[in-house]
Amino acid sequence: MLVRGRVVGTSYTVSFEILKDKKGVYLKVKLPDNPIEYSVDCPCLEPLELLGLFLPALEEEIGEVQGVFVEEVVGNGQTFLEKVKRLIRGDNE
Repeated sequence: MLVRGRVVGTSYTVSFEILKDKKGVYLKVKLPDNPIEYSVDCPCLEPLELLGLFLPALEEEIGEVQGVFVEEVVGNGQTFLEKVKRLIRGDNE
């Protein structure tokens, strides 16, 4: 799953990308001076949970957070019906 969006602060608005796969969760926040990149080798966190853990650090860079806006969510290319069919067949990819 890929999640893209923006964090709006009082000083800056920055974009973010979060990728979650079977191996873990990867976060990239595009700050004006230096981007933040972080990864967790466990898929136990949801994408926005990981972003939420970084909000206090982002506030130091962009000012008080006014909002977090998700602009795009891209799944793994499967519809809900396709996922159900795979479960019934026993495919565990």
